[in-house]
Amino acid sequence: MTVAAPIELNKDNVVVLDYNLLTDPNTNYADAIEVAYGSGPQCLGVLVVKNVPDLAGKRLTLLELASKLGNLPKSVLAKAHDPATEWVGWDHGTEIFNGKPDLAKGSFYANPRHDEPESDADKLTKFPGMTRPNRWLPEDLPELEPAFKALAQLIMSVGTHVARQVDKYATSRAIAEYPAPHYLESVVATSRTTKGRLLHYYPVSTLPSAMQAAAGGAVDNLCGWHFDNGSLTGLTSALYVEEQLDPTTGELVALTHAPAPTDAGLFIRTRGGETVRVGIPTDCLAFQIGEALELSTQGKLRATEHCVFGGKQAHLARNTLAPDLDAPVTPSLTFAEFSNKVYLQNHAPEAN
Repeated sequence: MTVAAPIELNKDNVVVLDYNLLTDPNTNYADAIEVAYGSGPQCLGVLVVKNVPDLAGKRLTLLELASKLGNLPKSVLAKAHDPATEWVGWDHGTEIFNGKPDLAKGSFYANPRHDEPESDADKLTKFPGMTRPNRWLPEDLPELEPAFKALAQLIMSVGTHVARQVDKYATSRAIAEYPAPHYLESVVATSRTTKGRLLHYYPVSTLPSAMQAAAGGAVDNLCGWHFDNGSLTGLTSALYVEEQLDPTTGELVALTHAPAPTDAGLFIRTRGGETVRVGIPTDCLAFQIGEALELSTQGKLRATEHCVFGGKQAHLARNTLAPDLDAPVTPSLTFAEFSNKVYLQNHAPEAN
């Protein structure tokens, strides 16, 4: 028997789903999905899932590695860079932010399930960002691959349950042309082109002086206002650290955990235009929705407009993981085609 779950909000008015209820196939969170992702003026476009098992250890292991990864020598990072696309392996400085290359963050992209998601030569050429093989660093940072896959696959597993509730919402609201009753759950569970993105935001104090001056106090000084292009994006809470680097090599020597700054982090623009800082508890996963799902639901659910602010503590680095969980967008537009269009809009020519 299907049971409608109560709507729980945290102190930031973010919808909270309980993992133990979420994984019960009889639970119906459709009303909570509408409050989180719908069109009401207070909707944030995000929800969090609490009581996720094994999250704490997997999160800490990978996010500490992000600092080590981001401070490796350029010659080592070049091994993890795919010249065919910035959506595979290491990328730094090719994404465009406020009209200029974004040097504030480094990204490591990988498919958490399939090291070689596609073998068709035409697709590899036409959609390299979604189809080319992963590029790990087995000699220089061997612990990266297992840690990345462990956390990203956990997020994907929880995301499958969130997708099931999106399907229940779409069915209960009789959304025209929604592909199938279990459409999103099926695609998230079986997709070969899910992409995880490990992010290392460099301390603002280490950026070029021109970038520091340009950032000023802007709320989007680390990552500009944007919409994700996938269907669901799973997010961990960020790990803030003070990094001690070798003055000769620039490599990480030690790091110290720091409390999350009260003025920094993820900011979301509500459907009513209000800017709200959203804190993700360390023991929770958050899920935003992207433009693909907005199109699939004919706008009944709307993509999350968000940015990242570095805060006034310019010496802190910030690490997080954000897997995009994809789906076909419309009957006539595949996710690969949609993503390729977005990629070309957001990236500069080869700059690494």
